[in-house]
Amino acid sequence: MAPRDRPVVAIDANALDRDGSPRDAVLDAFAAAVTAGAFRLVVPSGVAGEMRHAGAPDAVRAFAAGLAPPSRAAPLTPRQHIDRIRVRAILRGDGRPGKHDADAAHLSEAAEAGCTVFITRDGKILRKRDILRGALPPGFRVVTLEEFMAGRGAAPDA
Repeated sequence: MAPRDRPVVAIDANALDRDGSPRDAVLDAFAAAVTAGAFRLVVPSGVAGEMRHAGAPDAVRAFAAGLAPPSRAAPLTPRQHIDRIRVRAILRGDGRPGKHDADAAHLSEAAEAGCTVFITRDGKILRKRDILRGALPPGFRVVTLEEFMAGRGAAPDA
């Protein structure tokens, strides 16, 4: 597959957590797919910071060690700023201000990078994924790692 034809996928740090369950085999398959170049992996800068944090699980920090440092982000356009506010408002809901700002930034940065999929285990994001579709680019999907590896994450109506 030519580099330009590969899907562009973003991942949340929590999606890489190992727990000793059969899910770890899915993580191994994902890591193998990354190594094989089956898709282009984008790690939003905030996620990269979480992955490299001393408190991150060892497996997550090990995965991060193999990643290139995040590039410096370009200034946001007015449209991107508005889109980020919409995503943040959806995730925040009735919660306190600032509580879900990092998650909103991760999703927005992935969308701005041209990703079609954001992989996460974050229950708040997953519960709101249908509502988020209205604030994210057409075709952008929020999925679990298991859904992505099963092939449903990239489907137009997954």
